[in-house]
Amino acid sequence: MELIERDYALQRLHDALALAQQGAGRTALVYGEAGIGKTSLVQCLATGHRQGRLLRGWCEALFSPQPLGPLYDMAESFSARTQDLLGREGGRAGLFASLLADLKAFDGTTLVILEDLHWADAATLDLAKYLARRVQHMPVLLVLTYRDDELDDRHPLRLLFGELQSDVAVRIPLLPLTEVGVADLAQRNGHSAEGLYAATGGNPFFVTEAITAEGVPVSVRDAVLARAARQPPDVRAMLDLAAIVPARIDMALVDALLSPSRENITTVLSSGLLSADEGTYAYRHELARMAVEQALPVPVATSLHARVLHYLESIQGTPLARLVHHAAGAGDCAAVMTYAPRAAADAALHGSHCDAAWLYGRALAHAGALADEQRADLLERHAYQCHLTSQIDLAIASCSASLDIWRRLGNARQEGHMLRWLSRMCWIAGRNADAEMHADQAVQLLEVHDAGSELTWALSNRAQLHMLAGRTDDAVHWGERAIERATRDSDTEILAHALNNVGTALSARGHAKGFGMIERSLALSIEHGYGEHAARAYANLTSTAVTTRDYTGAQWHISRAASYFAERDLDSWSHYVMAYQARLDFELGRWETAAALASRLLARADVTPITRIPALAVLARIRLRRGDPGAEELLEEVSQLACATGELQRLAPVASARAERAWLRGEAALDDPVVRKTCEMAARLHDPRALGELCFWCRWTGADWTSGGDIEPAYALQLDGDWQAAALAWQSVGCPYERALALLEGDEASLPEALATFTSLEACATLKRSREQLQRAGVKGIARGPRATTSSDPAGLTLRERQILALLAEGLSNVEIACRLARSEKTVEHHVSAVLRKLDAHSRGEAVAMAGRLGLGEPR
Repeated sequence: MELIERDYALQRLHDALALAQQGAGRTALVYGEAGIGKTSLVQCLATGHRQGRLLRGWCEALFSPQPLGPLYDMAESFSARTQDLLGREGGRAGLFASLLADLKAFDGTTLVILEDLHWADAATLDLAKYLARRVQHMPVLLVLTYRDDELDDRHPLRLLFGELQSDVAVRIPLLPLTEVGVADLAQRNGHSAEGLYAATGGNPFFVTEAITAEGVPVSVRDAVLARAARQPPDVRAMLDLAAIVPARIDMALVDALLSPSRENITTVLSSGLLSADEGTYAYRHELARMAVEQALPVPVATSLHARVLHYLESIQGTPLARLVHHAAGAGDCAAVMTYAPRAAADAALHGSHCDAAWLYGRALAHAGALADEQRADLLERHAYQCHLTSQIDLAIASCSASLDIWRRLGNARQEGHMLRWLSRMCWIAGRNADAEMHADQAVQLLEVHDAGSELTWALSNRAQLHMLAGRTDDAVHWGERAIERATRDSDTEILAHALNNVGTALSARGHAKGFGMIERSLALSIEHGYGEHAARAYANLTSTAVTTRDYTGAQWHISRAASYFAERDLDSWSHYVMAYQARLDFELGRWETAAALASRLLARADVTPITRIPALAVLARIRLRRGDPGAEELLEEVSQLACATGELQRLAPVASARAERAWLRGEAALDDPVVRKTCEMAARLHDPRALGELCFWCRWTGADWTSGGDIEPAYALQLDGDWQAAALAWQSVGCPYERALALLEGDEASLPEALATFTSLEACATLKRSREQLQRAGVKGIARGPRATTSSDPAGLTLRERQILALLAEGLSNVEIACRLARSEKTVEHHVSAVLRKLDAHSRGEAVAMAGRLGLGEPR
């Protein structure tokens, strides 16, 4: 196969394959618009790969894709164990691990091609992510093709690509042919190039279609339909049948429905629209198939779908997703109700929860004749899958509809069960009052009927809500009831859930027993394979350790969690723990690291609100203290998210940030309604850390408020006027900023060290406010002068400005410098302007040249 203007792209693939042959695996991303030549390029690579193994699979444009469809395409190449796991329900982690073991066991280099990932189901995307994270130390080249113009900002593929390390990912964009390339292609086919480039935009598929058309068509659709219209009726029937089957249609199916003659087969293949390969026919390009499919009259398409469905129903092992596709196309409600729920369950077991939610929704749309009990069950399944995929409004709607049915039928056990689920979903949606109401209703109803495990779950749910709201005594009371019942009934899953709730509630108040209960929950979860409960245990161990300032313990939990998550790709939980890593770094004074990590998390589209809150709070506080732009916007966003939860653990850091902002502005903290509300909540719930921090900032802004309860020891020492002991206490836990604030309340000898700490942290806004406050207090000798590092610099540059200058010398733009230093672009702009001014340079290049003459380099 000879390609035009694809030499560089093909060479990059060959280079990546050569590295893979040396054991340094790579992931190649081949992307571009439809018809740009992605398949032709990888086919050329595959044709030349004769010394190793080739594995190739395709994603299909079905209404709902078959879970792990591409893996089925290549299944025969894998071990019996992997094939067995592929056909087994659930156990995806074991399947992926077995597949990886097969790849390692293969002799030579393996070329794995997954095509059309823009149509992939969630399980296939997880497979691609799993392999991409692991092939760099294997003789494997993983090639992923997709249409980049069909991916919005939230498409899961964008998240996958954003995680790939730049040194192991090869990005190969395919651009349209140039005018010269179009002329070359036309000449090779004996066609005039006149007007061809202007009409096609250089899209290779469109160019080839236009070359075969009579005259230059205005679209690919026109070109394809014109070619199809020239075919005899029997050949057109084959084209129509193949058009309603995405990707490839089995020759046996065509023979069974149409019995085409040898002459008709020869004619359809010579038309250039269809090709034949390994027992299947396929349109030469999906664009062509879609053009013919969309042109079919509705009655014709419906009839064809019905005939294909009837045939596939007679074939054992037909993928459920295909049956649903043709049942829906045929408008056959009974068939949709037969296959869609089963396909949804299959998708859910493979982790394709978006597809499962869609399939259950499709079934509900055809469920008019279903019995009430079956409809209620279907609604619950739909609600659960929507809940897993952040379609929380749909989840609540289906959950409420199921609840109404069970209530009407008088089934108290199922009514209580759905009330418990509705409580959980309302909490996720931030409707905490509704969550509390439904939780209470569930317990009251199920207690009357002593409803076994449903009641135990309801008790544990009640404990969880109390724990999340910081009501320790209530959480322990309800949780211990759940623990007692779960232990009696040997229900290890509920036991793990309840132990986590009670343990987290106790540990948040400093009870050592609490951490032991979470560890026991974790051990049970790992032993019995309760992945979500294990992840929640790691998350609670981490967040509680950070909140109670057990930073050494927190770092240990984070390390353990990272190892657990890495093998299971539990990204949502991993992100939550990463957010607390950012908070840990922030509180220990590692602001650069904290800001960079928080920024990376916030750049992702799949981060949940409870993860965004700590990440936003960290970044907002760093920018507030440094006086960087964007702090206000971040603080307002995180305030809205935290207030929506109504939980102290989310509100306390945000209220503290708002109170600190009031001090920086010279305002009264308690004039801020969020601060006042959180102060009252912290006092009511007796939270020592929240009380201490809020009491401190309120006192510093002149507000007359005391908590009336126990507060964090270091803050208590400051409140008592013992600034020296407080500074030592902060030093012992490793919080430099808080130590500097304590020193700022000390004698004149302690002030320089406090100001030096703010300077080292680049807390410019804090430094400025502190100097103003000290000057008003009549403290002498604090006038601002140049930093020691600035004085010793021949051009008077600060450390930060020298760092900026070094990055300018690397040729980085302001945006790239901002990303490198975890600063806003506006802040970098100010630094660059300062560098140019101090060096009396008129351009960035001139500044770099002058720095070389002065012997200025990056600070060490």
